[in-house]
Formats: sequence, C-alpha cells, structure tokens
Amino acid sequence: MTYIWNRADRVPKELMPDAVEEAFRKWTKEQYKDFNKLTEEEKTKVNYKFVVQMGKMHYNLRHLGYNKPALTMQESLNKIK
Repeated sequence: MTYIWNRADRVPKELMPDAVEEAFRKWTKEQYKDFNKLTEEEKTKVNYKFVVQMGKMHYNLRHLGYNKPALTMQESLNKIK
C-alpha cells in the first residue's frame, strides 16, 4: 500500500508538511484502535509497522527540506491523543 508520506513529493507545497503529518496521525489512530484486544504477536506487528512507516515519513520530510527532529514512538503516540 502506498501512503501519502511515502509520496510527499507529490503533495502541494502549500499543504506541506501539515497534510502529511495529519494523514499519518489519522493512520496511526486507526492502527492502534482496539490495540489492547490484540494478542502479543499482533501488537508486535502493529508496532513494527508503525515504526517503519514513521521512519519513512520522517526520512521523506527531511529529504524534502522539512528538518524536524525525529520523534520517539511515545512522543508520536502522545500527539494523537
């Protein structure tokens, strides 16, 4: 699946980086929905997917000149609450 943060170069400059970050926040909320009901293996898969995609988003934003320091997983989760 292709996510907007993996195609950040196609987002209009006037919407950057807010549109990408907002899309990532919405995606993250959806991924962690009912997280407590998952098995440990499923939780690990969700966490891994989140960390990989967060890294890709930060890499693409930095590559395009949006030099924000990378957030930790906990900082990112705190932003979506």
